[in-house]
Amino acid sequence: MSYQNDVEIFMKSGSQPVQKELSMDNDEAKLYMKLISEEYNETLDAFKKSDLVELADGLADMVWVIMGMCNSCGIQFDNVWKEVRASNMSKFVDGKAIKNEYGKIMKPKTYFKPNIKNALGLEKT
Repeated sequence: MSYQNDVEIFMKSGSQPVQKELSMDNDEAKLYMKLISEEYNETLDAFKKSDLVELADGLADMVWVIMGMCNSCGIQFDNVWKEVRASNMSKFVDGKAIKNEYGKIMKPKTYFKPNIKNALGLEKT
């Protein structure tokens, strides 16, 4: 079972629509954008207060509402995740990361951008 599937079950149990076609033009998507913003702000407050319990709760709530947003827009998140993961892993050269002075992993020549269109099924191969 996936996070997205867990949220889909919740949404269907609450008579909330789950889109199977890609669409951002619906009231649920607008609601989820507001919820994502609210959860982010609550999580940020927990971080600023060094409250690990509330931080963990906020992070889980953010994942929940993000999965709800995906369901509201017909996005199959696992497909997008796999594409982004592959792209991020392309940043390693011979198993090693190149980092800047702040510790951010940089994009070497081996890096490739994620093909999100393909992950969404919008690109014909």
